[in-house]
Amino acid sequence: MGRLVLLVLVLVAVTSCGNNRREPRAEFTTSVPPPSTTMNDPALTKAADLVQPLLEREFANTYAGLEIRKEMIVVYRKPDPRLDEEVRKVSDARIEFRDALYTRVEMAEYAKRVMDDRERWKGIDIVSTGPEVDGSGVVVGVVAAPPGDFARQLNAYYPAMRFKLDVSGEIVPAPYTGPPPVFSTR
Repeated sequence: MGRLVLLVLVLVAVTSCGNNRREPRAEFTTSVPPPSTTMNDPALTKAADLVQPLLEREFANTYAGLEIRKEMIVVYRKPDPRLDEEVRKVSDARIEFRDALYTRVEMAEYAKRVMDDRERWKGIDIVSTGPEVDGSGVVVGVVAAPPGDFARQLNAYYPAMRFKLDVSGEIVPAPYTGPPPVFSTR
């Protein structure tokens, strides 16, 4: 038994060998921030952080989604001149308004219905549901494409909403990346 434990420890040590040296970190000698991109433009992020709570709180009956695209914020909503006016008051960022079929509240309701009705959809591994940011309907995530046209079945069962299928593959837990385990030799 002792030899087996010793063998396991040797194997763990050998497999964890390699270049574990840390490279010295580059020191920045300038205080110039990196150039802004769509993903890190602080002005757009700040504007979105101001606009989104207003939309969710005051315009739940018309608001569908918000995204940052290129150098602007896109607000998806059912046409609502008051919403457009209020958003423009809150932020001077470049904002484009686009029409949506459904509100975020409507889409969330149907996303919940699909999850609540999983018994009906037995045999189909539904792993997620959620609203499309553009207000076009609900995305239903499945592990593998079910036989037949599942999105069509959803559309028939819930005729007041549109559905899109997203085949994600099997969801597995992330691998353990901590230190190697240490086993007692006693």
